[in-house]
Amino acid sequence: MPQPSPHDDTHLPPDAALIHRLRTDRGMESPLSVAKCAEMLGHYTSTPFSDRTWSAYEQGKRAIPDREYVLMALVVGATPEDVKAVGREKAGDLLRQELDKRKGPRSSGASARTAERVEAAIARIHELPFSDNTKEEMVAVLLRQVDALLDLHTKQIDIMRHEAPPQP
Repeated sequence: MPQPSPHDDTHLPPDAALIHRLRTDRGMESPLSVAKCAEMLGHYTSTPFSDRTWSAYEQGKRAIPDREYVLMALVVGATPEDVKAVGREKAGDLLRQELDKRKGPRSSGASARTAERVEAAIARIHELPFSDNTKEEMVAVLLRQVDALLDLHTKQIDIMRHEAPPQP
């Protein structure tokens, strides 16, 4: 009996097939590895799950809870409409809420200013005479640097909290 191709998702539950298809069928881009997807979960949550768990979900070996499905959808770029179309109504609603929450800063003028500066830096990168891949790598480095700076700031605040004298 012939083995299904790695891109054949017809034997999977529809929700798992969507994740598999979006992870592997990326047009001119290379497919995302399961390990890379599991690593990318850390961008969306402080409690990611392992690549083994991702594989079990994507292969239809385990039912995917809504929270995990939303995280997977964020990583592979599924839309709320995609998610609802495969029968995951609640996960589609949760994904919409998460995307709306992540749309941009809304708390202060400083966060709006920072977002504008980051967007301007990204626009300048896109104007450079380099390949799209190089520009995307440059954007990724920029965003990692911003994240690292914010992580350092958070760590500094945590250290200061532990050192602060008790409040009367």
